[in-house]
Amino acid sequence: MDSECSDARLLERSELVAAGICRGRTWDLRYCNRLLAAMLEISPGPVSGAPLLTLLTRHGFEKASESQGTEDRGEVILHRRKGDLCFLQWSETACAEGSADLCRLVTLTAISAESFEAQATLLAREYSTLLNSIYDGIWVIDADGMTVHVNQAMERIAGIRAEDVVGKHVTAAVEEGLFSTCVTLRALAEKRAVTMFDDYSNGKRCLNTSTPIFDGKGNIRRVIASIRDMTELESLQRKLADLEEETKMYKAGLAYLESALDEGFVGYSAAMRRLRKEVAKAARTEAVTLILGETGTGKTHAAKVIHNLSARRDRPFIAVNCGAIPMSLMESELFGYDKGAFTGAAPGGKPGMFELAHKGTLLLDEIGELPLPMQAKLLQVLDGHPFHRVGGTKPITTDVRVIAATNRPLAAMAAEGRFREDLFYRLRVLSVDIPPLRERPDDIPLLAMYFLREAAKKSSVKKNFEARVLNHMLTYPWPGNVRELSAIVQSLATMSDDETITVDDLPPYMRAVTGEGETQPVPPGGALPPPSSLRAAVEEVEKNLIMAALAETGSTYKAARRLKVSQSTIFRKAQRYRIGLVEVPHEEKTARSRLDVK
Repeated sequence: MDSECSDARLLERSELVAAGICRGRTWDLRYCNRLLAAMLEISPGPVSGAPLLTLLTRHGFEKASESQGTEDRGEVILHRRKGDLCFLQWSETACAEGSADLCRLVTLTAISAESFEAQATLLAREYSTLLNSIYDGIWVIDADGMTVHVNQAMERIAGIRAEDVVGKHVTAAVEEGLFSTCVTLRALAEKRAVTMFDDYSNGKRCLNTSTPIFDGKGNIRRVIASIRDMTELESLQRKLADLEEETKMYKAGLAYLESALDEGFVGYSAAMRRLRKEVAKAARTEAVTLILGETGTGKTHAAKVIHNLSARRDRPFIAVNCGAIPMSLMESELFGYDKGAFTGAAPGGKPGMFELAHKGTLLLDEIGELPLPMQAKLLQVLDGHPFHRVGGTKPITTDVRVIAATNRPLAAMAAEGRFREDLFYRLRVLSVDIPPLRERPDDIPLLAMYFLREAAKKSSVKKNFEARVLNHMLTYPWPGNVRELSAIVQSLATMSDDETITVDDLPPYMRAVTGEGETQPVPPGGALPPPSSLRAAVEEVEKNLIMAALAETGSTYKAARRLKVSQSTIFRKAQRYRIGLVEVPHEEKTARSRLDVK
């Protein structure tokens, strides 16, 4: 009884819950605290030993509707006739050491119907909110396969309404053709989690994971299915794959653009950077383009670069020199002729340049030399009108991107009446101005070294420039522009006997213009101006030393050794002074290069 008395004293001090002590297999009540005594309408303290469940029945509690627990503890749910509920919890211990009797410490918690309903409603609302906040679909069935709940995501994925399926057997949805399989029933039958793909009637493919929920006795109470719409995921994966392919395409296009531009132009001067932008802009359009520049600046090559960067790169590129075609043959060359058009005409006729350039690009070089009558016909073609071959009657329409080029002042010629104004304005939709070589002296050493490299590769010899040679090149006015520079370098590479090209190898007219004793680069148009500050003078000397070292050695590594600085210093300062870093191929060394207009 010591244990029972100890528990009784503990219950006397407890006023928070109705509690008592029972003994034996009939749950004879031996002691109750004040709250339990009030429920049973008896005096608190020791009790004679009436069965507890009998006492509860007498005071309005019906037979237990549900119970759960283990051998030594558990819970019983009792219903009061007026609607209240009572939760009876018990734990079992030995009454005394060595005794075979069992003592049960019981606690009872009563709750009103209104309070229980409010709590149940709140719990149901929380449960519903929780399920509806999940992005995946949720489908819940009970142990009989009846649908208990579906969340809003399930309604969206399956295209159903909850009120149409809740309370019905889950197979009803399969019979209606909404799903191809019933994964929840399989999980119910196999009593384990089951994951399967399921195809829905609305075309969606879903991944269904159905998991059974067990009670304390190992029976299934619910099966909860989590449905993930794989259609959206697969769509996102396809979009991602498409974007990756598109990114690769753009990167490849950008790499091609950069490579093509680099292969088209040498130099980092402001004039060349502007030219690169103009060429890239012209390549992105189909507009008629007018290329302006002095003789030898590379107008034909610029037109070729525009074509190679455009969407027409795989189509023909036809170049016509309008100044080299006799006026009597101009029309037949541009637009072709039919058989018998004139004496000596080919028996089958001949297509003109516009027909040959169909779907591609037609360069009309030296457009300023085009006779006025031909200018009128060209204007009609540029405006989209069909043309006829010489001696022909069939109208011909071609799809040609026209690029015109000239070294003549078309604006002044149009003002003087020597060139049609309307054609001039039609050609000047987009203009590209190629600067003369004298306006970009910083690019001259880079161009010279590039041409020398190309000449050395063709002749399989090693050649290099003496520093003074590049200084002379910087002071020479280059009336023939890049074409003249290329020709001189090829001549020097061929005619010089030694590996190093010296000032003595330069043509006499070039030495006469620059002055054989000149050792410092002089800007076009006069003598070297006095430096504006000590810092400017130091930078000019530093720039010239680096240029000379690069020219003499042909590599940044050797130039760094020559000047007793690190190779990174040469790179950094060359970038600062915008000195090109094309290396001459000493010791069969292959270096990255960029082509220039020719």
